[in-house]
Amino acid sequence: MPKSSQRHKSTRRGKKEKLGLYTVFLSHSSSDAWIAKTMAEKIEALGASCWLDEKDLEGGNIVADDIIKGIDACNEAIVLVSPNTIKSQWVSFEVGGLRVQRKRITPILNNVLPSELAPMHDIKGVDLNRFDQFLAQLARRLPGGLRKRKE
Repeated sequence: MPKSSQRHKSTRRGKKEKLGLYTVFLSHSSSDAWIAKTMAEKIEALGASCWLDEKDLEGGNIVADDIIKGIDACNEAIVLVSPNTIKSQWVSFEVGGLRVQRKRITPILNNVLPSELAPMHDIKGVDLNRFDQFLAQLARRLPGGLRKRKE
C-alpha cells in the first residue's frame, strides 16, 4: 500500500510541477493540427508549457471540462485563425472561455483577415509568417525569459 501511495504522490507532484510552468493554451481547428503542433513545439522550446488538445486530451475525457481546465491553468492563449477555424464551434467555445476569464489572447492569422473571427475582431493579431515575432514577445513575458539568454 505505501508503494502505490508514493507513486500517486510523485505523479501528482509531477503534474503540479508541469502546471507551475508558464502555460500557453493553443486553440485551433483540427484541420490545422500539423501547424498547431509545430507552433506548440516552438513555444515549448522557449521553456513554456503548451496546452494542446492532441497531447492533453485522452480518450474518454469530457472534452468541454478538460478545455475549461486548460483555460483555467493557462497564463495566455493563442488562436490559430484560418479558413478552417471560422467553421469550428470548439474554437469559438475556447475563445469565449478565454474572453470570460480575461486571458491574454493572440490571434495567429493564417490566410484570413483579423475581422473574420468575430469574437476576436478587437484583438491585434500576428500573421503566421511572423510567428517568430510572437515568440520573441512571449519570451519577454516568460519569468526570466530573455534575461536567461543574455547571461
